[in-house]
Amino acid sequence: MNARHSLAFFVLVCAAALPVGSALASASLTGTLAAYRVATTDQGVEEFLPADNARPGDLIEYRLVYSNAGDQPIQNILITDPVPIGTRLDPPSASKPETGRVEFSIDGGKQFQPWPILLKSRAPDGSEKLTEAKPEMVTHVRWGLEGAIPPEGEITLKYRTVIK
Repeated sequence: MNARHSLAFFVLVCAAALPVGSALASASLTGTLAAYRVATTDQGVEEFLPADNARPGDLIEYRLVYSNAGDQPIQNILITDPVPIGTRLDPPSASKPETGRVEFSIDGGKQFQPWPILLKSRAPDGSEKLTEAKPEMVTHVRWGLEGAIPPEGEITLKYRTVIK
């Protein structure tokens, strides 16, 4: 697993991420994705190591850093990242933006809901019951940023997975 990747590969930034009152040419949202293996020292302190040699059972933290290189604030941003194949999401670990929301998809990114995601199922007697989706069912994480990223500003979003 390569520790640094271009976000163009992993993240969809919706067209709503345009500055208000300015042309598309002045919108310049750039991003990077870094993956770190999370290790805990004997003293209980977390260390972030390169994820290049990660193995099954390792905890991986993904950090998505977006910067506004334009000259206008960028508002109404939706950022979607697929959970890497071969990993299981640790849902409580997804960072919530100061002004915004974090949501999860269990259907390949078609629908998003806050955690926990509740599923309807039928009991043998025909009644409906709600059960909580399991973390390994999550296919995508999405952040909705309600505030603006100012010119020269940036935001960092994080989530963690465990390698299967």
